[in-house]
Amino acid sequence: MSAALIYITAPDFAEAERLARELVEKRLAACANIVPRIVSTYWWEGRVCEDEEALIIVKTARKLVGDVIEVVKKTHAYEVPAVLALEVSDGNAEFISWLHGEVRKK
Repeated sequence: MSAALIYITAPDFAEAERLARELVEKRLAACANIVPRIVSTYWWEGRVCEDEEALIIVKTARKLVGDVIEVVKKTHAYEVPAVLALEVSDGNAEFISWLHGEVRKK
């Protein structure tokens, strides 16, 4: 059973909380963790920007990554949201089994 972690940034804690809840309620994620404050330095529209954001780490089945990306792109406050999927190569087999039991079947 393959799993994935998805890294998503949001403009603030409220947006991160909304996105995390939406993904879990739709059974696209078994769990989502929110780090309430990160500082991001990045290029946008030809200039360097630095902003406080919130970070969401989503735990899901590899087969649902595309669905997660689609939902985030449709509902995110950003024009181009940062959504990066990392495939999990190993981990606690019982946790990965639980994860698959909590997400929707595809």
